[in-house]
Amino acid sequence: MNKMIEHTLNWYKGEIFEAKFILAFGVATILVASLFRYFGSTLNSKSLFIPMLIVGLIFIAIGGSMGYSNQKTMATVVQASKENIGEFVTAEKKRVEDFQYLYPLSLSISAVCFVIAVVFLGFMKNHHLHAIAIALTVFGFAFMVIDYFSKERSAIYYKQIINYTQQNQ
Repeated sequence: MNKMIEHTLNWYKGEIFEAKFILAFGVATILVASLFRYFGSTLNSKSLFIPMLIVGLIFIAIGGSMGYSNQKTMATVVQASKENIGEFVTAEKKRVEDFQYLYPLSLSISAVCFVIAVVFLGFMKNHHLHAIAIALTVFGFAFMVIDYFSKERSAIYYKQIINYTQQNQ
C-alpha cells in the first residue's frame, strides 16, 4: 500500500477515535446532568439539567456525525487513490487547507462562550442564567480541547502531504 494512503487512513482513524471520545463526552455530560437533576437538592443544581442536556446532545450529534462521515469516507479512500494518486493527493491538500479557517473560528466561539459565562455568573442573579453559564464554560472548554488535538493531527497530515508532493514531483 502507498505510504500516502497509510497517512490518509491514519488521519481518518484519528478522526474516528476523536469522534468516539466526543460521543462519550456527550453521553457523560447527559449522565452528569441527570445526576444533578435527580439528586441535586438546590435550585442551582436542578437548573443545570437543561443546559447540560443541550451541551451533551450537541456533542453526541458532533461525535456521531463525525464518526459516521469519516467511517464512510475512509471506505472510499483506497479506491480513490488507486484511480489517480496525484489527483487524490492534490484533493487532500486542498481539503486540509480549506478547513484551516475553522480552528480560529472555533477558538472565537469558545471565547464568546467564556465571555457570556463571565457576564452571566458575575452580573446576573438568576440561577437559570448561572446554569447556562456553566454549560457554556463546559462547551467552550471541550470545544478547545477537541480542536487542540484536531489541529495537531491536521498539521501532521498536511506536512505528510507536502513531503509526499515534494518527493513525487
